[in-house]
Amino acid sequence: MTARIVLAVRESEYIEPLLHYLHHSEYGEMLRITAFSRLDTFMEFMKGDEIPDAVAGDPSFIEAWLVEGRSTVPWAVLSDAGDLPNAGNVAGGMRIAKYQALPSLLESVLQLCDLKRVRTAAAPKEQTLLLGVVSASGSSGKTTLTLNMAKQLGALGLSVFYLNLESVDSSGLYLRMPGGNAPGFERLLYELKAGGENKGGRGKPLWKDYAFRHDSLRCDAFRPVENFREMLQMSRQDTLEILEGLAASGSYDVIIADTGSIEEERAQAVLHRCGLLLWVLKNEQVSRHKTERWLTYFDSPHSGMPPELRGRSRFVMNCCTEAVNDNPADAGTGLAGTLPYIPSWGMQHYGELCLSSPQFIAGVQQLCRSIIEPALPGVFTGSSA
Repeated sequence: MTARIVLAVRESEYIEPLLHYLHHSEYGEMLRITAFSRLDTFMEFMKGDEIPDAVAGDPSFIEAWLVEGRSTVPWAVLSDAGDLPNAGNVAGGMRIAKYQALPSLLESVLQLCDLKRVRTAAAPKEQTLLLGVVSASGSSGKTTLTLNMAKQLGALGLSVFYLNLESVDSSGLYLRMPGGNAPGFERLLYELKAGGENKGGRGKPLWKDYAFRHDSLRCDAFRPVENFREMLQMSRQDTLEILEGLAASGSYDVIIADTGSIEEERAQAVLHRCGLLLWVLKNEQVSRHKTERWLTYFDSPHSGMPPELRGRSRFVMNCCTEAVNDNPADAGTGLAGTLPYIPSWGMQHYGELCLSSPQFIAGVQQLCRSIIEPALPGVFTGSSA
């Protein structure tokens, strides 16, 4: 059982370390926290149709909510006072010390929900969204968009896995790889092709053993392969196994697959398996033309693609310097979003800028609301920033 908790505090810097710990502890299997640092967005959420299992927050947030809130929802005031007990009763609710060891804090939240910790193997999440990001033409800004989406979704408290399926992983232009000797993507591919642990009868690969945490990106990923020939030899079946394995692990809310050329087997597997496909276009005729030609081909029976592919497709126009009025690729669904051209990205050292442009981030957040919220209702309704 996973409890949905609303956390409302004044300080945004209080939220991020709490969510980070949550995702890397056994509590991540029992709690899903939607966090707010602004009173207006908290109140708007609490007036919605989704009823959380419990609410914990600063006194000002709790008091404002109780005037109009649902009295049937368990709640707790997070107290700054250092001499208060870890938890205690107040009129109608509980009191929890705001600053304490994170395990103790989350234990108190569990008590608020009247849940008991179960030290067992992780149960699969109710649903995992597989999101494939594709493009019919190169230099569309696909990887920049994918990394920004992963970061924004992770900041909301979602558990995200970033899967780079490019022949040459370009994410290193934007991210600094963390240290460590954990086996990466290259070892996982070897295990899959060799039969891995299945050959010895020890079960399927433990996916967490091959992943590492991108703290700056707020998501998990595989360490890139050093010899990109390994990626060139990666088959459609290999890709499907990885997508299925990550989804079945029960560890992630969203898995974002960043693809290379659409002709590659890896991209074809993403087109087959992912429940949501985001096509990245540039606001130019060539990009639109190639996208429509590929979609027309995939509509045909001899393409081997499932008939609902176009229905799973959404479109975003990148690098826009002006308004976009017409539908991309004549797909009939319209644009899910547009993203601005950022002139500063033309500078020599642009890597970090690509993940910190306020104007681009605002466009990514709006895009996520447009395509993620319908696929996972209720999870894109709070912000930890």
